[in-house]
Amino acid sequence: MCEVMLGGSDVNLEFLRTLYGRNRVKAVDGWICRFLGEILLNLGGSHVVEAEHWIQKAIEADEKNGMRFHLGRDYTLYADLLSRQGDRERVQAKLGKAIEILKECGADGFVRKYEAEMAKLA
Repeated sequence: MCEVMLGGSDVNLEFLRTLYGRNRVKAVDGWICRFLGEILLNLGGSHVVEAEHWIQKAIEADEKNGMRFHLGRDYTLYADLLSRQGDRERVQAKLGKAIEILKECGADGFVRKYEAEMAKLA
């Protein structure tokens, strides 16, 4: 597991950005963007603005490439970012979109998880 996800802060962001630029497999573009967004979000502080940029890129890439499951996960990460910013209304919208997509994919476990999160917001 990535050290950042465990609370660390020692990460070479420039190297990660370079890896994204070197990717030649379009099917994983969104996945890479989402992970960059998640790392930046977990670093917090001034990195949150860039995190949102990468999450939006993930959404665009996964929509373009038809990666529906990953698109649902992109929206859950976006909801997490908005939740940390206290934007409850937009959190509900992004979670709702994620649930809709994940239902289409048959990802029942994720659907239950995010429906429970949605219920806590109501």
